[in-house]
Amino acid sequence: MKSFKIVEIKMQNENNYIILDLIDGVIINNEVSKDSWIVEVATSEDFKDILEEFIGTEVTLLIRITRASNTPALFHGKLMEMNNISVGLSLIFIGDIIQQGPHYAEELLEKLMQENYEGEALLNEFKTRMESKEDIKTSD
Repeated sequence: MKSFKIVEIKMQNENNYIILDLIDGVIINNEVSKDSWIVEVATSEDFKDILEEFIGTEVTLLIRITRASNTPALFHGKLMEMNNISVGLSLIFIGDIIQQGPHYAEELLEKLMQENYEGEALLNEFKTRMESKEDIKTSD
């Protein structure tokens, strides 16, 4: 098993992300084929009412590990538990890291050009989607 310290975590909510107030967190790879990652974070109770709606449902997370300068990983899984702890809430997720291909940036840029983005709008949209790690759907 491998574990990594989480330094930032965002949870997708429709087309936006909820930036969780991270107190502490760890992501563990238990090295099985499906649902091989366990994420446990301690966060404040600020979003408790919103988070309750996600218990037992599929969620998408952006998780930055080890250093704030690292690129965030895209995680897809299920919010399994939310428990009260002395410092706030403990959240437990189980799922997988979604690997993006080695040519992700080029594929995204091509898609944006096909969507007729140009100039400053192209640059802004590219930055936004690179940060969100949007899945690029391609037709075969």
